[in-house]
Amino acid sequence: MYNPDIQYRCTIIRGKSILKMDNYLPIYSEILNEICPIPAKSFAKTFDEKLSEYMKVDSNSKRIKNHRTESVDKLLGLIFEKEGIIYLSDRSIKYLRDNDQPALFKSICYKFQQPNGSQKISTTIDKIQHNISFKPYHFVLSLLKLARQKSVLLTKKEIAYYVLNALQVLQGKVSVDEVLSVILYDREKGLKKEVDISKNYAWGYQHINEQFDYLKLANLIREDKEKVWLNTKEQIAIDYFIDNLNKPLALDYSKYNLEEKKIGKKIESDWQIYFGSLDQIEEDKFKTSINSLDTGSLMVPERPADSQSSTELGNDGEIFVFNHEKNIVKSFNPRLVNKVKPFWKIKGLGYDIISIEASRNLKNPEFTRYIEVKTTKRVSKPNFTDTWDSINMTRNEWVAAEQHKDHFYIYRIYFTNDGTFVSIINDPVRKNNENILYATPTTYRVEFSDQAVDEKLKLA
Repeated sequence: MYNPDIQYRCTIIRGKSILKMDNYLPIYSEILNEICPIPAKSFAKTFDEKLSEYMKVDSNSKRIKNHRTESVDKLLGLIFEKEGIIYLSDRSIKYLRDNDQPALFKSICYKFQQPNGSQKISTTIDKIQHNISFKPYHFVLSLLKLARQKSVLLTKKEIAYYVLNALQVLQGKVSVDEVLSVILYDREKGLKKEVDISKNYAWGYQHINEQFDYLKLANLIREDKEKVWLNTKEQIAIDYFIDNLNKPLALDYSKYNLEEKKIGKKIESDWQIYFGSLDQIEEDKFKTSINSLDTGSLMVPERPADSQSSTELGNDGEIFVFNHEKNIVKSFNPRLVNKVKPFWKIKGLGYDIISIEASRNLKNPEFTRYIEVKTTKRVSKPNFTDTWDSINMTRNEWVAAEQHKDHFYIYRIYFTNDGTFVSIINDPVRKNNENILYATPTTYRVEFSDQAVDEKLKLA
């Protein structure tokens, strides 16, 4: 019989605040994209030196090391090691392609299980010995869906006590229905049960709070100071979690020989490879639409389900900027609206939209603006007072910036749960020359003739 009073402190890897996670993720990814693949023996020093340049902190500091060992590797699953080489994980590669931060955290929550290989071997062994077998985020989302169906709002403290710290639930022996029934029974009896924090808050409750943070970063829940509920605009992803709740754990650690030599390294390696992997179904299910974010009033039209239209030719950020520019020009002079033109379908131009200065330059209102749009989706609003943001520009985009100079603009769009934010950068080439921003070439185009060829083979 389910007894929630049998408590077990099932910890996770400690994370950072939601804002810091959102802010640091682009930096981690860009550094990794620049240096990987890289020999494992060189990885720590190289990554730490790169990150210290962003953070203006000594590369030997514990703070820098923690970013690498806890966030980049264990928590976010951005890398994996194979045969002495550190590679980008599938999760990193996808994020570098689409800048969809909630989708990345959906993947993290979906892959996460207890026990796992991200913690000390002693912690993992303890969980195995206690027969822990649990998908925390699948279970919580299932519980919240059932509560919603019954018009019940659960509190974070209830989920903490009756689920995330309840041994029998963690062992996979209790259903979602049983948990909700006991919560409601105890409510009716006036019983308020909370996780013990007699030692200190961090020991007893912080790892619980951080599990809710990851669900918020994944855009799957909403909360106030006390209660938590589903973000039903993410129903496709939520249902995918729920549908897979009762499938066996991807990695069954009870089958490992814990007496085996270097078993800790094997557990860590197996986990690392699995945790950062991503399949096409997950990619499709975890996409974050701007309609699922609390972006406020947007000028991005709904996309048709089965038909192609002009809106489908660009991403949400490009469409947003296109509409934004049309409104600015229209308010200045309606006859000039046709000067705002989308070019995102034409590859290799180096910009996405052409607009005009309009009211922003009354002396030369019909001067052209060449606009390159860079879009990201994240939970929190951007705040780079103590860190940096980064974007990738192609060679053609940089050449266009060099050619058009102060007529070239980067529109950095952030779709967030705090609204939509735009950072506009004019003439990035000049700013790079003045060390206001920093552009680093990360790829090389190699052209060669026969003179450079050392050997020619015909193998078939």
